Amino acid sequence: MSAHSTPQLSEAEQADAAARLERAKAAGCPIVNFDYTTRKPAMTYFNEFDKLRNQASTAYSTYGPGFWMLLTSDLVREAYQTPEIFSSSATIPSVPNPDWHWIPTMVDPPLHSEYRRMLNIAFSPRFVKQNEDRIRQDCIETIEKFAGDGKVDFIEQFAKVFPTQVFLRIVGLPMEHTEMFMAWVEATFDGLGHLGDDAMNQREAQIAIQAYFAEVLKDRRENPPANAEDDFFSILASTVIGGEPITDEAFTNMAEVILLAGLDTVKSQLSYMFYWLANNPSDREWIVREPEIIPNAVEEFLRAHNIVMTARQVAQDTDFHGCPMKKGDMVMVANPSASRDEAEFDNPTEIQFDRQITTHYSFAGGPHRCVGAHLVRTELAVALEEWHKRIPNYTVTNTEGLVEAGPTVGLERLELGWPV
Repeated sequence: MSAHSTPQLSEAEQADAAARLERAKAAGCPIVNFDYTTRKPAMTYFNEFDKLRNQASTAYSTYGPGFWMLLTSDLVREAYQTPEIFSSSATIPSVPNPDWHWIPTMVDPPLHSEYRRMLNIAFSPRFVKQNEDRIRQDCIETIEKFAGDGKVDFIEQFAKVFPTQVFLRIVGLPMEHTEMFMAWVEATFDGLGHLGDDAMNQREAQIAIQAYFAEVLKDRRENPPANAEDDFFSILASTVIGGEPITDEAFTNMAEVILLAGLDTVKSQLSYMFYWLANNPSDREWIVREPEIIPNAVEEFLRAHNIVMTARQVAQDTDFHGCPMKKGDMVMVANPSASRDEAEFDNPTEIQFDRQITTHYSFAGGPHRCVGAHLVRTELAVALEEWHKRIPNYTVTNTEGLVEAGPTVGLERLELGWPV
């Protein structure tokens, strides 16, 4: 079986899938086979969501065990705001029984808030502001390594490297571990929702990440740093959950989640931003001419190219806007669709840097809204600013092979060239 084949189901799972499909048909939901793991030409997934959303506010996908799809802004917002119905116990659409449990990503309220308390402090706007000079310096140094070459393998030489170095510097880990972390993160996200070798590589990468952070915890306990009050992992190690010190397992788990969340998503977002700018010189020239537009541009890119197809698991039987959902059903909360909803935004498929955005779903919503939103915004803004100071005019040079795949979509390769 290939890494992208539809999962083989047991007889009980097949029966459950058949029952869900009948419920979806009876409710009048459009029936699709939305395989988010298949590699497709660039921008395909955004276009597919646009077409689906124009048919109905919900759909049902027969991929894997089958899952509901929420496609409009109002339904996505409601799902995030009702965790008692839409649980975070499973967050990959076709994986209702994951063999991993990410903290705090897959923890529901009220326990979720205890884990988030420490992270909210560690990734607060004040914390990010304190580190902005270092983030900027990492960005500059990364760009200057290839700026004189007139070309770059953007994903490999910038989109992976820059956010990894930012993460390592902020949490106080050795910069020479950059390539190792990049490989682990890539293997983990390549395997989510997949089968075969991709899934095996995912498990091996997660084991390696957890072993690494187990050593970090051991080191912090045996050799506490002088600045423990400002050291991320010392703070994490001293966290109290439910009146008890954080367990070793929870420590390594949370460290892994922060690593994964902070690296792959920024890499993917950067890939779409620079792909768009390379192909739209008027917008690129706008950024060069008026760098003050960059914060707005970041929000617009986040909205229009929302990269995360997350999911929730139904915690109790419910009729959700005509969809007869049963406990245990999986529901894709289609952020990429909701952020391009015509009911929320005028001309939503267009990039408009001067758009006055009030909301989008790139950072999800509700209790699980992304804790690293301030850091991500800063990284993206710094990347746009420092890149265009040095490389204002560039084009895509690999017109073939521009592909993307989910559940976190992002270009797998992007080569850029410019005059020197």
